[in-house]
Amino acid sequence: LSGERNAWFRMVIGYWDMASSLVTSGAIDGESFRSAHGEIFATFSKIQPFLAELRAVSGEPDICKHMEEVIFGAPMAEATLARRREALRAAAKSRGSENPRTAS
Repeated sequence: LSGERNAWFRMVIGYWDMASSLVTSGAIDGESFRSAHGEIFATFSKIQPFLAELRAVSGEPDICKHMEEVIFGAPMAEATLARRREALRAAAKSRGSENPRTAS
């Protein structure tokens, strides 16, 4: 949880978790939120494979809990995440990136 991009990473996941908390608190309807903010699936698809490790290393077991709840409240969440992950890999490959983790 360090490095030159740590602040950017924290800002992005912090934003999406905060925005998702509006759904989990009942202030915004989940379906309406997901319909307007599909980018949350791309963001979560990048961190999901590392979420358990992120929670353990950071000592924050609830990190991204709101985002996770909003994502998995969607029908076909796993399929959507898989499609987004594959699209990000394809984009990284077309840019010549060897490591899909660096896909933006």
